Amino acid sequence: MNRIIYTIITLLLCGSAQGASRVNLDSLYRVLDAAIDSADIYLQQKTQRLETLKQEYAMAKTDIDRYHTAQKIYTEYIPFENDSAIAYQYRCIDLAEAMGRGDLKAATTLHLAYQLSNSGFYNEARIHLGEVPSEYLKGDLGISYLEGTNNLYGEMGYYSNDPRLRNAFREQVQQIRASLLTQLDTTSVAWLHLRTTSLDYSDQHQEALRYSDRWMQACTPGTRPYAIMAYYRSEIYKKMGDIEMQRYWLTQSALTDIRNAIMDQGALWSLANSLIVEDQDVERAHRYIDFSWKCISRFSTHMRSWLVSPVVTHINDAYKQQLRTANNQLRWTIGIISLLLVGLLLSLLYVIKKRRQLAMARNELNSLNDQLAVKNEQLLENNTLLQDANQRLSDTNEQLRSAIIHLNDSTRVKDEYIGKFLTICSDYIDKLDNYRIKVNRKLKANQYNDLLRMTSSEQLKEDELQELLENFDAVFLRLFPSFIDDFNDLLRKDEKIIPADRNALNTDLRIFALIRLGIDESSKIAEFLHYSPNSIYAYRARIKNKAAGNRDDFERQVKEIGMQQ
Repeated sequence: MNRIIYTIITLLLCGSAQGASRVNLDSLYRVLDAAIDSADIYLQQKTQRLETLKQEYAMAKTDIDRYHTAQKIYTEYIPFENDSAIAYQYRCIDLAEAMGRGDLKAATTLHLAYQLSNSGFYNEARIHLGEVPSEYLKGDLGISYLEGTNNLYGEMGYYSNDPRLRNAFREQVQQIRASLLTQLDTTSVAWLHLRTTSLDYSDQHQEALRYSDRWMQACTPGTRPYAIMAYYRSEIYKKMGDIEMQRYWLTQSALTDIRNAIMDQGALWSLANSLIVEDQDVERAHRYIDFSWKCISRFSTHMRSWLVSPVVTHINDAYKQQLRTANNQLRWTIGIISLLLVGLLLSLLYVIKKRRQLAMARNELNSLNDQLAVKNEQLLENNTLLQDANQRLSDTNEQLRSAIIHLNDSTRVKDEYIGKFLTICSDYIDKLDNYRIKVNRKLKANQYNDLLRMTSSEQLKEDELQELLENFDAVFLRLFPSFIDDFNDLLRKDEKIIPADRNALNTDLRIFALIRLGIDESSKIAEFLHYSPNSIYAYRARIKNKAAGNRDDFERQVKEIGMQQ
């Protein structure tokens, strides 16, 4: 029932988009945001499906049953985890060889070559394509061979930096596509895909859009093929200059990918790129690129990371510009506050002066009784001046509070990591200022013993050091969430280091966390952690003796932790 409702809604939205040529993107963005918030649920459903298939694989009694189950697992892994997909295809090849089924081995090898070319392993894909015996390259396997070759040369042509090679690859792709178009069923999704992209590549956008309509009708909404169709449809609108419709179909593709727990997705980061380039919508673009980057990291291919990197850089540049603007506003605010403080100081000096005049007037009352009326009048005038001064002082204080509130509001727009750094700096400034005020008060009250006790205690230093280490642990583990597990993988099984709190580091882990960040001098590590250099050297030597491999290569391996994320 839910699938039927989803299909009807999607078709209505598509019809509305085509008829009115306008869509409510804000509503779609809200739906997309809700899907991102529920991404863990979709991921859990995907994981459960994989676990069920893996249990079925483990319980299979024959090689042919294991082969077919492994193929199902591979299909689930294709857009989810690239390494696992490749691993299960190798299993299928081994099973096909064990059964003596050359046809199954040929089919699996072609699937493997397709996945490898998608992952950027072009040489491996070319080798596997060449391993398939020619007697099997007939019928459906012949079409699969052409599709794999088309994908390989298409990828090589797209990413090649040599213009001559790029043109040569594209010519081969055109020839292979022409052959495929004559062999595929003209009503199949594969034929419509090829026909649509070929027309779009030739800048025949209206004709490509017409075939895209047929392609859309052949796909079931909410499925992976539908997401692929929506992405290529957005590319057509992009070339036509229709940004609104481009974003509509990118959103549809991204929404389908998220609900199917697809990690190999291009729609969401393409949408983020459009938002940052066209609208400078930094907040939404950052949310989308952050989620997309996590998906790409899980899918684990360097090609996808390479594609997303320019978008991440663009968003970071936008954040830097926002930071510069905020800093300028901060400087103006500090200048205004400084002027208000000067005015407050002048007001205080004026009040002090008037109070002294009032005291002098009171002292003269005893000796100048005959001038009582005159002095009383002067006293009233002085009181009036004092009230005016107090009123001005109150107004100045109110302005100061307003300025401080404005300053606090402006700082809340900082990026999470930059905000963390600025918050720590602000906290230290407040603590130092409070400490200064407390010391100043003790000095004014001649409470030297209290001041001595307060400055003799090292509790403040210990508390600040503990807070510094906790902040370091939190930020480091956010940047390298799998650091503890990856670090333990480098140690022998019986020497693993497990901290009491998985959200914090102990001293051993903290030393090598600093080494991971490039701080590898024992003296600098000792200075940060407040240990002696000899102690740090002893810690490092002790941990390296626990290494599972070559201890001399241990620290280099630590520095490479998280490189693929």
